[in-house]
Amino acid sequence: MGELKERIPVTIELAVFAIVLAMVVAIPLGVLSAIRPDSTLDYTARVFTITGIALPTFFTAILIILFLVKMFDWLPPLGYADLWKNPATNLQQMFFPALALAGYDMAFIARVTRSAMLEILREDYMRTARSKGLSERVVLSRHGLKNAFLPILTISGWQFGRLFGGTIIIETIFLVPGIGRILIESIGHRDYVMIQAVVVIVGLSIVTINLLIDLLYGWLDPRIRFA
Repeated sequence: MGELKERIPVTIELAVFAIVLAMVVAIPLGVLSAIRPDSTLDYTARVFTITGIALPTFFTAILIILFLVKMFDWLPPLGYADLWKNPATNLQQMFFPALALAGYDMAFIARVTRSAMLEILREDYMRTARSKGLSERVVLSRHGLKNAFLPILTISGWQFGRLFGGTIIIETIFLVPGIGRILIESIGHRDYVMIQAVVVIVGLSIVTINLLIDLLYGWLDPRIRFA
């Protein structure tokens, strides 16, 4: 635990950075794709999501490094600087690993957002909101996205738990000293105690995340809470 307590915050930071980055890009993309079905934007978003789901995380990471080196003759800073001591360097080091992790999540969340919004847009209360004279932005944000958020939250929680597994290879590629990297090193040294500890921590994290998502359902949807 003396070794892991220094590495767990690094992995948590990377996973949180990745899921926030994924949601910031994916939710607006999914909403825009839903309100303009079969448009150029919609087809472009579909190509992006299919490509993002098809590409493995480790392959995306290698492509990012190769693209930066070939196009800009620049290698992203590897390693890890403490967020509180050197935030600028930390963000430079964590952005590209988080981007590689977020690629699959962006695509998946965008597809779920699009599907959920397409169903919501057909509901009667959406027509009622427009007939009351509300602006389209208010209709989409207050009545549309709010009601479509439960499936988005569900898939985002599942993706966040999955990120802890994805960090194993990403931390190795970008030399990030998190629990994923120490797991690979422990496998190489046959340190079974460390392997068991990492597996237990990752498993407990996923169970905790799923529990929090279930609790959030009741807070976000009064129908679940009152039932």
